[in-house]
Amino acid sequence: MKTKSIILTTIFMALGILTTKAQLPEQIVSPAQSGGYLPGIMGVRDYANPGQDGLFIIDYNIFVNANSYYDGNGNKVNAIEGPLGNTIPLDIDISGYINSLMLIYASPKLPFLGNAQYLFIANPNYASAKVTVGLGELLNGTTVEGGASGFGDLTVAPLILSWSLDKFDFTGGYLFYAPTGRYETGADDNIGFGYWSHVIQMASYYYPKPDKATAFMFMPSYEFHGNIKDADVRPGSRFIMEYGISQYLSEKLEVTLQGGHAWQMGEDSGSDVYWDPSVKDQRSVFGLGISYWFLPNLYANAKYTGSYGLKQNFKANMFQLQIMLIPNLLKKKESGS
Repeated sequence: MKTKSIILTTIFMALGILTTKAQLPEQIVSPAQSGGYLPGIMGVRDYANPGQDGLFIIDYNIFVNANSYYDGNGNKVNAIEGPLGNTIPLDIDISGYINSLMLIYASPKLPFLGNAQYLFIANPNYASAKVTVGLGELLNGTTVEGGASGFGDLTVAPLILSWSLDKFDFTGGYLFYAPTGRYETGADDNIGFGYWSHVIQMASYYYPKPDKATAFMFMPSYEFHGNIKDADVRPGSRFIMEYGISQYLSEKLEVTLQGGHAWQMGEDSGSDVYWDPSVKDQRSVFGLGISYWFLPNLYANAKYTGSYGLKQNFKANMFQLQIMLIPNLLKKKESGS
């Protein structure tokens, strides 16, 4: 459901490498401020009402590759403007892996909240990234490589509520990203973003048939941020829209289609913003997935997601393997047990 974008982690690293090799000012911030919430990571039914209480464990394994950058006009380019008005070539190949472990506690139904279930989510993650940068004429055609790995920023959802009706589910609330990952302005091995982010979202599900074999998902989110550590830069707010269809072909086999869009709404602000803040980024994604219940408490989903409709963003391809385990822990004891 929630994970930091490994794309942005590797972009920060790439810009750090470029900064070092070009002998630009050390304490600059990457212009690639595209927010922390990446549409298309969560599965179509990940926000559906759980239907039972207790602990849920979801492990996302995400493999990413990106090598094309699109400017603020949506055009593919091979260079960007640096903080001194100079041109920085962008012949770059990005690959990364992120393991995002999500721990979810679902309460029993709460009658005083219309039989809603309270959900608490904690989401640590570990990321590894590799960047190859061709510097072209900047350093006589030199190619340099960089990499980083470590624990990234922590996601916590302290207030999520979920309701289940005959044909609808509604799940929504508030979550935040804490800047626990390694970050230093100007470094080329950052694994965190260096700022707090806050997200408010509401997922809606419609089930046209009583067996709920078919599900339509629609989820808007709004994200806003604090200042970047050791820099006078506050990334602009973003509006994200996600949607999808899930269809069970049998009791165990599921196929999914999903999409999403992220639009920057507010301008990046602060005295250390050297790029044009009126240029706002955007990203769209489309994904295909197939899932299977191997056991009543063990679920796996394989999914491909690609990006398009980009402005001030890297084009990325992602392959994801998601595993969910329901260990039957922290469940409310039945009366008389």
